[in-house]
Amino acid sequence: MTEIIIIRHGETEWNKTGRFQGHSDVPLSAEGRAQAAALGKNLVVDHVDAIYASDLTRAMETAAPLAQRFGLEVISDPLLRELNFGSWEGRNFNDVNAENPNAMKNFYTDPEQADIPESEPFPEFQRRVAGRVREIVAQERGKRIVIVSHGASIRILFADILSMPIRSIWHVSQLNTAVNKIRFEDDGFAVVTLMNDTSHLRAEDVQ
Repeated sequence: MTEIIIIRHGETEWNKTGRFQGHSDVPLSAEGRAQAAALGKNLVVDHVDAIYASDLTRAMETAAPLAQRFGLEVISDPLLRELNFGSWEGRNFNDVNAENPNAMKNFYTDPEQADIPESEPFPEFQRRVAGRVREIVAQERGKRIVIVSHGASIRILFADILSMPIRSIWHVSQLNTAVNKIRFEDDGFAVVTLMNDTSHLRAEDVQ
């Protein structure tokens, strides 16, 4: 059995102001750094064998306290990045909605049909992220692995594992530093055992 603990990055200023981040390299906010520190201190786990993260700064910064706790180097991996939002990158949600309400509606109700110029199609996004996670599982068989990634990336992975249609991904909540756990059996069968847990942000010290 291989356990994947997949975690969303901490808060950024763009999260607070409602902007599409995608591949834009936005660092953690002060609150995000505090969240990452709490995650590193309070995540209830006795050992971790390896830590992977999206190569974007917000994911690497979130992974750093956990890596320090367990004496590990973070393995930077661009295949774990967020969706590439194309021409929407850096734009405010409300501004995009005002300009093109139909495109925003499709983005949330049928993202495979979303008309986002120069963006990454959702099926390709799913193949990238889910494919890479399954490669990591095969490479790290029998171990406990932490992956720090992004909100849509984690949702699209769940859609793959749970055989959900891609249009359902926004029904899954992923808060900043949300912890999710997936158990992969040796035959590849996967079971989600924890989703969207942020108890580490409320813990005094649960090590």
